[in-house]
Amino acid sequence: MALEAAPRRRTGSLASGLALGAGLLLAATTLCGRSQPEAQGFVSGSRLPSERPLKVQMGGVDKLISDRIKSVEKTGKLTDAMRLVAAAKVRRAQDGVAKSRPFSDELSGMIKGLVKKLKGSGLEAELPMLRVPDKVTNVGLVLVTANRGLCGAYNTFVLKMAKRRIEALNAQGIAPKLIIVGKKALASLKTRLLDVEKNYTETFFGMPDSINAAKASEIGDAIRNLFLSGEVDKVEILYAKFYNLIKNEPTIRTLLPLSPTGFDDPNDETFRMTSEDGRLKVEKEKVPAAKARNIESDVIFDQPPEVILNSMLPLYLNSQLLSILFDAQASELSSRMTAMKAATDNAKELKKKLTMIYNKKRQEGITAEISEICAGAMALDEKGDKTSGPALGIFDNSDTVGADFMKELEDGSIPDTPEDPQGPDDRPVIDPYAN
Repeated sequence: MALEAAPRRRTGSLASGLALGAGLLLAATTLCGRSQPEAQGFVSGSRLPSERPLKVQMGGVDKLISDRIKSVEKTGKLTDAMRLVAAAKVRRAQDGVAKSRPFSDELSGMIKGLVKKLKGSGLEAELPMLRVPDKVTNVGLVLVTANRGLCGAYNTFVLKMAKRRIEALNAQGIAPKLIIVGKKALASLKTRLLDVEKNYTETFFGMPDSINAAKASEIGDAIRNLFLSGEVDKVEILYAKFYNLIKNEPTIRTLLPLSPTGFDDPNDETFRMTSEDGRLKVEKEKVPAAKARNIESDVIFDQPPEVILNSMLPLYLNSQLLSILFDAQASELSSRMTAMKAATDNAKELKKKLTMIYNKKRQEGITAEISEICAGAMALDEKGDKTSGPALGIFDNSDTVGADFMKELEDGSIPDTPEDPQGPDDRPVIDPYAN
């Protein structure tokens, strides 16, 4: 029993020692692995010390210029897209004018026919919308501007004209009552129109993106109620009249009272946007005055002609407002097209200048590097460094060395494998990570 117990104790001690040694080896390997860098040699696979990180940013100025060039390029694409969108909306305004023209012409012809039939019957005194006051003491002013900017000086010109008109009315002792169409005119009450005397009626309408008869009727009802209630004796509207894609002028026009004989606008014209040689252009033509409808003398009216005419005048006012809104929208969009075209051209020019600066800086860097390399090579030549091998002579020159080398390869004078290094075989192996 004693003989059998001894080997068991020796076996247990050996196992414990092996386990302890393995644990120590694993711990040492872990510590060494943490202390050694991750880089390895390309051929031997041995770990190499990591490169020292650079503290100087390479090409910092060039990167800033490159980012600026990309930003300017994106801005140019955006402004060009806005120009194309404005051009499409101008065509929509053109279609709206063409669609509203037949109704306006027919209505104007019917009103002229009724006025002609009732001529000399005291028509002005019977119809409130035609009544002209003896003296104007209160004036209503409708300001039509855009909701947004980025359309050049469009809003500025309209608001400057509005300020001059209000100052002229103030000189006559009149503080006009304002009806606002467009957010830019509303914002100007606290800026450009702050020092003039005015009365804001708290009536505001946003300039619609899609103009229709319902919106014109809504604005017309507000104007008509202000006039018929006796708060004002005259209503004027200030808007930008459209001439062409690069020209629009602020215009003041009297809306109420209507003149029974002055329904025709001498400047009435339509526009049509076309393209020629890849460029947009606007063709305008004068609109002939609507002819008065011939109403026979024996025609029997279901209602008195005065009542019929009084119900037609609000429709005529709305049709005039619809035409004015289309005119103002076309002026805004043409101004935006011009502004975005100028912005796109400026972006292209700025990109061209920045690219030239970027290329010059890059070329300067390349030239500096080449100069440094040439200076180093010249310094080595002047020092007389012969580590690169003897210079080629008369017989060994650049024309013969290639042929001699190929001949040595073909006749086998150069071995296929490199020879073993000469020296003792018991040279010590140096560990680069050893302290």
